[in-house]
Amino acid sequence: MMNLRKKVFLAFFGFIIIPLFVIGSITYLVIQNIIEKNYTDQSELTIQAIGHNISSIFKEANTYSEYWRFQSELNAMLASSDGIGGQSSRYLDNISILKSTFLTYLAVDKVAIYDVQGDYAAAFKRKDRDILKVPFYQFRSHEVYKEMIEQNGRATWVGPNEYTSVIDSDGQFTSIRLMRDPSSMEIKGYLLLTMRFNELDRLASSFFYNQPEASRFLIVNHSGTILKDSKSQLDGHNLKDYSSGSVDLTKEYATSKVMFNGVESMLSVYDFDLEKEGIKNWSLVYITPWDYLSGKTLTVLKWVSIVITFFLICALLFNLLFVNRYIRFISYFVSKMKHAELGDLRVRVPVRGHDETTILARGFNSLVARMELLIEEIKMEQERKKKAELMLLEAQIKPHFLFNTLESINALAIQNEGKKVSQIVYRLGSMLRMFEHKEEISVALEMNYLKNYMDIQAFRFEDLFQYEFDLPKELENYSILKLTLQPLVENSIQHGFEGLEGGGAIKISVEDQGDHIVIWVEDNGKGIPSDVLNRLEYKGTSLKLPKQATETKRIGLGILNVADRLRIHYGNSCGIFICSELSKGTTIKCVIPKYIAG
Repeated sequence: MMNLRKKVFLAFFGFIIIPLFVIGSITYLVIQNIIEKNYTDQSELTIQAIGHNISSIFKEANTYSEYWRFQSELNAMLASSDGIGGQSSRYLDNISILKSTFLTYLAVDKVAIYDVQGDYAAAFKRKDRDILKVPFYQFRSHEVYKEMIEQNGRATWVGPNEYTSVIDSDGQFTSIRLMRDPSSMEIKGYLLLTMRFNELDRLASSFFYNQPEASRFLIVNHSGTILKDSKSQLDGHNLKDYSSGSVDLTKEYATSKVMFNGVESMLSVYDFDLEKEGIKNWSLVYITPWDYLSGKTLTVLKWVSIVITFFLICALLFNLLFVNRYIRFISYFVSKMKHAELGDLRVRVPVRGHDETTILARGFNSLVARMELLIEEIKMEQERKKKAELMLLEAQIKPHFLFNTLESINALAIQNEGKKVSQIVYRLGSMLRMFEHKEEISVALEMNYLKNYMDIQAFRFEDLFQYEFDLPKELENYSILKLTLQPLVENSIQHGFEGLEGGGAIKISVEDQGDHIVIWVEDNGKGIPSDVLNRLEYKGTSLKLPKQATETKRIGLGILNVADRLRIHYGNSCGIFICSELSKGTTIKCVIPKYIAG
C-alpha cells in the first residue's frame, strides 16, 4: 500500500507540476509549429524563386551553346579532312574559332570539341588544362557519355565534383552535348564547355542580405554530393556528413528541422525539374538557422519557462519544508502504532511543539501505557492458568501410569513370577524418580525412563513385542517435556497389539530438523480406522482429537493429554501428527522445539 508521503507527493506532482509542464510544453510546441509552418510557406516561395533564377542561368547557357552548335564555322571544322587536333594544319584557326565563338561568353572558362575519332581542339580563359582527364576512348565507356547519347543533342550537365575520375571541372559546371551535321543529322563530334557561373554568387548575395552567416543554399545531387555551396565552404563534401537527420533529396519539396553543421536549422529541399535542360538528379537545399526564425519568440518563451520553473521550485520547497513536516510526523506516528500493534508497548512518541501533533502524541503515549499495564495483568493471569492446566494434565497422567504398572505387577504376582515382580518394582522405582525432576528434562533422560517402562511391559506381555531405540548422541542433551513419549508407546501396546499373540514391533527414533526435533513412534499393530483419522483436526501442528468416547478409546487418553500438554507448553508450532492404516500399523510424529533448557 502506498504511504501518505508518496500520495501527497504524487498528488502535488500530478495536479501542479505535470499540468504546468504540459501547458508549457504544449505552448512551446504550438509556437514552434506555427513558426515552422510560417517558415515552410515562406521558404517554399523563397526556394522556388532561387530555383527559378538558377534554372534561368542554365537555360541561358544552354541557349548559347545550342546557338553556336549549328554555326557553319564549327561544322566546317568537324567536316575538314585534315581533322581538328594538334596535328591539323588548321589547328590554330580552329582555336581561334573556338575563342571567337564560345570564350566571348562570360561564363565559359574552357571549351573543347572532339570529333568521332577522339581528335580535339580546345581553348581556355584561365588554366590551360584539358576538360577530360582520360583518353577519349575511355570516356566513351563512361556512364556520362551514355547520358549524353540519350540526350540526343541536348545538353548534359555535370556538376563540380561529379564524375571526377573523367572530368576536370576545376570547381565549375560542365556541359556536354552531341554535334550533328545540320543536313544529315549525322553525329560529327562532341562539344564540352566548362562554365563558371558568377551569377550564382550574386544570387546568393541578394537572397541572403541581412540574414545570419549560417544561412545558405546548396546545389546537391541525389547521392548527397554538394555541387555548389553559396558560401563556397562545403563544395565537394557530402550533405550527410553535416546533417544530423536523414534528408530525402528526391521529393519535390520538403522541410524538416535538423542539426546542420552543429547548428539547429530548418532545411528545405526543392527538386529541380530541369531534365529538358540536361540536369538530372539535382536538388536545391535551402538552410536557415532556427534561432533566426524563432527570433524573440523563443526569448519570451525562455523567460516564461524561467518564471514557471521559479514558482515550481517555490511550490516544491513549500511541499518539502511545510507539508512534508506533517507527513513525516504522520508516517512516524503510524510506524510507532505498527510497533505497538506487533506487541512492543514500550514505544513512545516524543512530545514537541504546541499544535495538534502534540495532542496526538500525548494521547498515544497514554493509551500505550495503559495497554501495557493491562496486558501485563492478562499475561500473569494466563501464566497462572497455563500452570494450572499443565498440573492438571500431569496429575491425570500419574495415576493412569501407576494404575497400568500396578496392574502388570499384580498379574505377575498371581503367576508367582517373583523375580520378574522384583525387576518390575526396581524399574518402577527408577521411573517414579522422574516425578522429582522439573517440568523439562533431557531427551536422553526421557528415553531412559521410556526404556524402563518398555522393560516393565515386556515382563508383563512376554514375547508380545520387541522395541528399538535410535537416538543420535548429538541430540541427547536437548530438552523435552517429561512424560511425552511414554503415553505414545503405551497407546501402541494397549491398543495396537490388542488381540495379537506376538510379532509386535515398536521403534522410537529421534531426528534433527533444523529448529525442531522430530520423534517418531512407529508400530506394526492393528492401526486406527480411517473414519476416526478423518475426524482429526489440525491447526498448525496442534492436534484436536474427536470427543466421542469410542474414538477416544481407540486412540488413547494418553495421546490426548500429550497433545494438549505440547500445545499449552510450546504453542501451536509444535504437537503431534498421527498416520495409520488398518492391519499395517501406526506412526506418530512428535514435533518439539530444539533448545536446551537452563
